[in-house]
Amino acid sequence: MNNKNNKFTWGSAVSVKKKAPQNYRPGEFASICGIDQITTQKEADELLCKKGEWIYTIEYEDGSSIEVPESYLEKYQET
Repeated sequence: MNNKNNKFTWGSAVSVKKKAPQNYRPGEFASICGIDQITTQKEADELLCKKGEWIYTIEYEDGSSIEVPESYLEKYQET
């Protein structure tokens, strides 16, 4: 899915922001492998975000994956 309202697209390289909750593994590199939008308040509460926010399934370098709200992700910058 690629929409004008979401910040990342499938395959984008991202970093989890340092201010993200620990369960999202702050500071780690990942790639986008799924995109959806939060449509219920229950989903928003479970994922620590707002209703209507984009949610991304990200895959870490170790092969594990998790759903992370867009507000906790940033474009990966090589150092």
